[in-house]
Amino acid sequence: MTDTVDIEVELELPPDFRALTIGASRDEARTKLAEQLDVRALKASAAALDALANEYAATSQWLARSGVFYAATCLGLLDGELTLATLTMAMAPMDCKDLDTAVDGIVEILGAADPEERAAKRYELPCGPAAVAVGAAVEMVLPAAEAGTEEDFPVQVASLEAWIPVPAAVDPTQQSAIVLRFSTPSMHHWEA
Repeated sequence: MTDTVDIEVELELPPDFRALTIGASRDEARTKLAEQLDVRALKASAAALDALANEYAATSQWLARSGVFYAATCLGLLDGELTLATLTMAMAPMDCKDLDTAVDGIVEILGAADPEERAAKRYELPCGPAAVAVGAAVEMVLPAAEAGTEEDFPVQVASLEAWIPVPAAVDPTQQSAIVLRFSTPSMHHWEA
C-alpha cells in the first residue's frame, strides 16, 4: 500500500474560468452543464444538451485517466470577441531526487522541440525551482467538414507549460511535479 499525501495548490483565475468536474459520469456532466448553461439562450434542444453532456463526460473521464486533478475552461467574450482558453493541472512522478538537476533537464527537454516556436527557461518560485515553456504551434487541425472549408483547417495554439517539483518537505513519500498547462487558440488575446 502506498501512502498518499494531499498537496494544496493555490491558483487565482479570472472569473470567466469554470472548473470542469474530473471523472464525471454522463448524468453528472448533464447536470453540471444544465447548471452552467442557459439552454434557452443557446436554443439548445434536449438532444443537443445530451450530445454535449456525452462529450463533457468523455473528456472528463479521459482527464481522470490522464492524471489531471484540476481543469478549467474559459469560453466567453473578451473585448467583444469570442475567446477560448483551457487550464489543466496534473501530478507527474519524477525519478530525479535533485530538484535543480530535474528542473534543468525538464527545461532542456521542453525547449528541444523547436526553440523558435517554444522558449523554455527556469524560474525561481516561492516553493522552489520550476521549468516553464511558452510558445505557439499548430497543435490541432479542424477537419474540413467541421471547419466549413474545402480543406482541413490548422489551428495555431499558444501555450504555457510549467513543471513545478513538489518540495520533499511537502511530500516526503515520493518525488513528483505539478504540471500546469494553459493553452488558447485565441492568439490575439494571449496577453489578456
